[in-house]
Amino acid sequence: MRSYLCVLCSMICFNTLNVLLGGNLPPFGSAAVIVEEQDYYLVVELPRGRVVFPGGFMTWREDPKHTAQREAQEETGLLVRVDHLIGTYFSASDSFLNMSTVSCVYAAEVIGGVLRNGVEGRACWLHEEELRKRLSPHSRGILDDYLRSRPLPRGIPASSDSQMPLPLAS
Repeated sequence: MRSYLCVLCSMICFNTLNVLLGGNLPPFGSAAVIVEEQDYYLVVELPRGRVVFPGGFMTWREDPKHTAQREAQEETGLLVRVDHLIGTYFSASDSFLNMSTVSCVYAAEVIGGVLRNGVEGRACWLHEEELRKRLSPHSRGILDDYLRSRPLPRGIPASSDSQMPLPLAS
């Protein structure tokens, strides 16, 4: 809980400074991962039950892929390998409790580690149905982009209106 309060304090301080400087501070760079295993998604449950994909702010001279891997390990205890970029997203601050961010979100897979809670919240796996109920609208849009970007299993056509001929019965 202490770390969560520290994050809130930093957001308030940043936004206060931004107001004093006439709104000229740039958004923060951040990165996150979506990890799916057997129809379950890796998330961090924050205080009050909200869930987010593992991720966080970039450090000085850090590339977004490294940020995504580092934050996933810090928040969940799991080592991940970044696969592909799902998209880049902007979120504008709507209060003193939020900061404007530009985020790179990657698909990733677990390659090691042990699931554990981080200072931000409780690391857990949620099925897509439960996940959708607890994500913000912004994060649901990112999940939809992930679902569109993931490779299809072998042998499944890209769409139902495919012109691929069916095999002949013998």
